[in-house]
Amino acid sequence: MHPIAKLLLLFGFCFLQSTAQDKSNDQYRAFDFWIGEWNVYKHNTDSIVGKSKIESIIDNKAIRETYHSTSSKYQGTSLNKYNPRTNQWEQFWVDNSGLTLHLQGNLKHRKMILQNEVVTKKGALLNKIEWQKNTDDTVRQTWYQSTDKGKNWNIIFDGDYKSSKSN
Repeated sequence: MHPIAKLLLLFGFCFLQSTAQDKSNDQYRAFDFWIGEWNVYKHNTDSIVGKSKIESIIDNKAIRETYHSTSSKYQGTSLNKYNPRTNQWEQFWVDNSGLTLHLQGNLKHRKMILQNEVVTKKGALLNKIEWQKNTDDTVRQTWYQSTDKGKNWNIIFDGDYKSSKSN
């Protein structure tokens, strides 16, 4: 092979690899809008229900959430990361009530949407949690559950995350 052809081939390979890495790095940053220290309010009210600290960890490859209620002893934490093997975001949530969730999904229409299916004695239970950055730099989180394979959804939690730094 001609040396110039080899050089062009090498350049093309490096460019494609660099472009793929850039897209992957963008995926790792898709949930950054949630990072911050937040007061969590019941949606569309002045009623504070909790405090949440969301921080980037492990060289910006994961996000850790630490949440606690302001009216009870309830607390929980989650680890969130983009998984390049599945091309999806994953969340692992645990809390002091014994709940464990493993959710998966992606950013769609400016919302991070993660979901799972849990098999219970009563049948399948679907969880879907959406995070949406609002134009006023708040984040709305809504947790839905369905017991009829997604035909109907009940809201389990609906909260507005407002920066605690601005108070």
